[in-house]
Amino acid sequence: MLSPDSFKGSLDAAAVANAMARGVHAASPTAQIRALPMADGGEGTADLITHTLGWEWHLSDVHGPTGDHVTAGWGFDADSRRAVIDVASACGLDLVPADRRDPWQLDSRGVGELMQVAIDAGAEQLLIGLGGSGTVDGGAGMLAALGLRFLDADDNELPPTPAGLASLARADLSGLDPRLADTEIVVLNDVDNPLTGPQGAAAVFGPQKGLADGDIAAMDAHLGRLAETIDAAGGQRRPTGTPGAGAAGGLGFALDCVLEGMPRMGATFLADLIGLDAAIAESDLVITGEGQIDGQTSRGKVVAEVVGRARRLGVPVVAVAGSLVCNEVELADFGLADARALCDGSITLDQAMAEPAHWITARTQALVADHLARAG
Repeated sequence: MLSPDSFKGSLDAAAVANAMARGVHAASPTAQIRALPMADGGEGTADLITHTLGWEWHLSDVHGPTGDHVTAGWGFDADSRRAVIDVASACGLDLVPADRRDPWQLDSRGVGELMQVAIDAGAEQLLIGLGGSGTVDGGAGMLAALGLRFLDADDNELPPTPAGLASLARADLSGLDPRLADTEIVVLNDVDNPLTGPQGAAAVFGPQKGLADGDIAAMDAHLGRLAETIDAAGGQRRPTGTPGAGAAGGLGFALDCVLEGMPRMGATFLADLIGLDAAIAESDLVITGEGQIDGQTSRGKVVAEVVGRARRLGVPVVAVAGSLVCNEVELADFGLADARALCDGSITLDQAMAEPAHWITARTQALVADHLARAG
């Protein structure tokens, strides 16, 4: 059974699984293969759920993080009335040109617009994958798109970017879409950062989105004021220290703390949703993988989820990764019977990035051949 994550920056999870399948067949032409690609709530989660479960794929026009219009995809199952959205499709970092990566000027309103489109279609449960966002707006843009108004001292409505909310005096929640009260929001995430503080959205995720080091304290203070203002309006139901509130530039705060979404570890939720345990139980070998296996892999990542479930079911697991930042003893302690890296010293990173599918196939073939040889 093949159950990899994406190799970020090169191949999505489905493409990785296809490359692995070619490697398995090269080593064992008669092998029966089942592929269940995985995700942890980051980019690609909506596409993966939609295609794995046979939902309908939709494209909608929404505002991107810079205010320009973008086309965002989302999935919907009319029978169960469930929809799935990736925040990255509406406010992703890749939607922001390099010369416009100033989080003070960006917002997440497109996420709220996608939520409304899904509710318009009849969705009663929204699965929202956090990951890959390019904003640090505390979810203000999303909340504004859903009807929350941000006002200055003279009751003038303010734009929901961090810079636009510099004169924020109060929040008016009376216009929030009333349908949200009857909509279950499941927030898929793989981090547990709070909204503010040294482990918060600004300090940890701000710099990778273009926030200058000298602006981290100011952005952190802004996010704190935003939360206090919403709290004063009667809108914050959970504390800003809630694990995951700092995810996706603070979108976790807006979804978990304001809209009372249900936070879930993305990999765990997705594994249950697609029936991963049953597929593992029917397998003789599980092959997983991700871009890098290191000390962070055990913290909510796909490989850790797959390994944990396979160990409980007594099925061996091997992995292919872009790179391995651990030794054989650490891999064994983690629960992997074997692992191979694309960048194993025989090729360069540039070569691996130029032909990732080729090298994933080659490493998978070697893994399976060695496994079969050991099995006798």
